[in-house]
Amino acid sequence: MTRKLALVILIAFSAAALSGCAGDPVKTMMSNPETQTKMMDAITGNAEMSGKIVDQLLGNEETRTMLLDKVMANGSAAQTIMGRIAKDQTMIDGILNMAAQDDAMREHLMTLFKGMQMAKGTKAP
Repeated sequence: MTRKLALVILIAFSAAALSGCAGDPVKTMMSNPETQTKMMDAITGNAEMSGKIVDQLLGNEETRTMLLDKVMANGSAAQTIMGRIAKDQTMIDGILNMAAQDDAMREHLMTLFKGMQMAKGTKAP
């Protein structure tokens, strides 16, 4: 009888231990801040994997909006984006065309352009 009880207890503990080892790694990562940090460090340390994550985030409207909001809230990142746009005539054309479609922004653009024309006219040749 005690051998049977010991065997049942051994099987129960073995099953419990094995089920813990076979747990869902995603659940583990999401519930454990230390594991999250390790995973994020591994991903950000790998350019290919980082690119895949960014592609995933950009593939969904909700996460794309969140990502862009975070990027634009980061002064350095926003400055880098504006610098790249400023060096590309096609992007500048696109931005100006989009801005000109809004009545208030079109007025703002016209004011800026008039100011640039006035400033150019005041400079010595």
